[in-house]
Amino acid sequence: MTYARFLGLFVVVPILFLVWRYRRTFTARTLAPMGLLLIVVYAATSPWDNLAVKWGLWGFDPERIWGIRLGYLPLEEYLFFGLQTLLVGLWARARLARVLAPEAESRPVAPDAPAARSGALSAREVAP
Repeated sequence: MTYARFLGLFVVVPILFLVWRYRRTFTARTLAPMGLLLIVVYAATSPWDNLAVKWGLWGFDPERIWGIRLGYLPLEEYLFFGLQTLLVGLWARARLARVLAPEAESRPVAPDAPAARSGALSAREVAP
C-alpha cells in the first residue's frame, strides 16, 4: 500500500465523515484554533522528523511515495502531520460540542409541569 493510499483510507475518509456528520457543529469560529494547532504541529514535528530521516533512524520506500521531497521528508509525511492533526482535532471538537453547548435540561421548568425523567427523584417526590 502506498503512503498516499494509506492517508486516503485511514485519515481523509474519516475526516470527510466527521465533516459531514457534524457539519452543523463546525463553524469557522469553532475551528479557528485548529489553524494555530497546525502551525505548532508543523513547527515541532518537521525538524526532528527531518533529522531522524537524515540520520537513518527511519526512511521511506521510494516505491511507496510520490517522490516529491521537502528536505528529507516526502510530501506525504507533511500531509500526514496536518491531516492527522485535523482528524484528531475535528473528532475532539465534535465530542466537546455536547459539553460546550447549552444543555436543554438546564432550562427552567414550571414546578407542576411533567419533566423528562433522568432517573433521579426530586425532593418533592421523596418527601411524604
